[in-house]
Amino acid sequence: MADYIATNAPLGVTQGSTSAPPAAAPVEVDNTTFRGIVSGDAELNFTWSAFLIDSLVEVGCTHAVMCPGAQMAPLALACRANPKLKVSVVIDERSAGFFALGLSSVTQKPTILICTSGSAVGQFYPAVMEANYGMIPLIVITADRAPENQDRSSAQAIDQIRAFGQHVRASHNIQLPDASIDSLSPLVSRIYEQATGATPGPVHVNQAFRDPLVAKLRNKRPVPTPPVVSNPVLTVNADHARRLAESLAGRRGVIVCGASEIDEPGFPAAIYELSRQLGAPIIADPFSNLRFGAPSDVPVIARADSFLRATRFTETHKPDWVINFGGPPISKPVLTYLQTTNCTEYIGVDPTNKWQDPILRMTEIVRASPESLCKALVASGALRAAPASWAQSFAACDAYIDGLSRSAFDTIFWEAPILRRMVQATPEGAVFFCGNSMAVRDADSFSGRTDARLRLFANRGVNGIDGSIGTLIGVAAAQRPKKTLSVIGDMAFSHDVGSLQLAGDLDIVLVVLNNGGGAIFEYLPTAKTPEVMDFISPPTLNIGLAAQASGWRTWRAGDLAQFNGALEEAMAARGPCLIEAVIDRKESVRQHKLFWGAADGINAIIRLRGPEGMTITFGVPQITDSDKSAVEFDPNITD
Repeated sequence: MADYIATNAPLGVTQGSTSAPPAAAPVEVDNTTFRGIVSGDAELNFTWSAFLIDSLVEVGCTHAVMCPGAQMAPLALACRANPKLKVSVVIDERSAGFFALGLSSVTQKPTILICTSGSAVGQFYPAVMEANYGMIPLIVITADRAPENQDRSSAQAIDQIRAFGQHVRASHNIQLPDASIDSLSPLVSRIYEQATGATPGPVHVNQAFRDPLVAKLRNKRPVPTPPVVSNPVLTVNADHARRLAESLAGRRGVIVCGASEIDEPGFPAAIYELSRQLGAPIIADPFSNLRFGAPSDVPVIARADSFLRATRFTETHKPDWVINFGGPPISKPVLTYLQTTNCTEYIGVDPTNKWQDPILRMTEIVRASPESLCKALVASGALRAAPASWAQSFAACDAYIDGLSRSAFDTIFWEAPILRRMVQATPEGAVFFCGNSMAVRDADSFSGRTDARLRLFANRGVNGIDGSIGTLIGVAAAQRPKKTLSVIGDMAFSHDVGSLQLAGDLDIVLVVLNNGGGAIFEYLPTAKTPEVMDFISPPTLNIGLAAQASGWRTWRAGDLAQFNGALEEAMAARGPCLIEAVIDRKESVRQHKLFWGAADGINAIIRLRGPEGMTITFGVPQITDSDKSAVEFDPNITD
């Protein structure tokens, strides 16, 4: 039998149970109660938390991400008590925030993100900022100490009310659990609407608890059917649609679809039909996801970042009007082209209340559903197509650059063939996640078009390289069992290496472009400074070993043959896989500049054949022998 410490025995001396009466059952002590002045009710804490969480599930939440800590115990127990909720536990709050962001990006429903009190709250800040500017729905619940614990040096007690400032759609400081529990149901509907409304984003809920925090009985109250909030579809009236249609009809225009995917099922078909009716090219950012699975008869432009560097083309192809859906595009050449147009109508279509006009060119902002506006313009009957050569010129340039990328620029080991192979390998309907900095720009330049419908995602709210791995794994978790592919840079990898441990058994193929640091600075004014290496800052982390320590299978490729083999093996494997693509940075810079120099070939063709020179159906222009000398891709050539 177990020994016990006799109450009358000297300290440290144990006596057997045969020489003393049986000990009374030890009194269970809650070692957290000393942290408070006023004792609370553990059962009420649980019932209140369960009512809150169950109400969130009832209105539409499907995922919760929890970061363990003492103060959030009632919320954690409540999440586990709801079988409809998919719960993930993430130790690090910073990783958890981006993991939740990835989940919400795919599901388009707010993920419940929970942490304990104190500095843990601040670790959510980068993901909250990204959710704000990227319009990703999140419901952030921060557990808090009771009011009497504030401002008296209590452990993990900070001012958490409105901790995220203007980066949230709303901030709710909920009172301590009490008899007003029924008031939670309508409040939850309001919180959900704020996170998913016309301008989706994060909502902060600060919930204080008094000790003790762990309930034993864990009784739940039935959740009433919460109020249903119907978000209206913003439309334009027939007169407005006809006026717009008449202003565009028969004139040369450009449809721009920016870096935000429009979450309307009928939008792709509607905008393709609008393009046909107007005879207008669609300059499609890769993250608009209109490049992938587009009909062959619609001039969807995927190589504008390259051919709009050709000054003879941009000078001879200035649009009379522009319609912009989905916010601004990533490409600087595209933005420069749009900024220098002399068009009389520059129309932004945006149902949110954001002001998305970085180049200050908008002449009209239409607060309407993009799908409904496209359909209303077509239904007006007032549309007429521009001359056929207008859209064909864009399509010919697009095909011209696309052909080059598949031939002359597909033999060296650099970002172009890597991005093209990765996008081509992405399964139908799956998500390809891209890191920021040069990776996202290379995705724009080199992803091209595919017959398969894909979804490209990136953290384009504030465009940071932090949180890339956490977001990727959240994306993969949301689209299980489909395989998720991704490309990020070596600096983005170093920023978020701690998130590797979240991958578990998810089927992921992650390619890390190891080009020796921040290669983007080779293209910026910093490249000409003696201190350039301070910006490039090559990471010292061993990428393969770091991934292996977190359970990833790894490959290291230094040429195209090795990469092709590694990609084939990784695509056939199960679980998380990482390919480190070791790229010579200087050679990569040279290849980028050579590729961009292909615009000189377009300049030469237009100089030789006039403004219509590139209009050769939708195929690659037939360059004659006499033209070849003018189509050398040397970036130092001046037309």
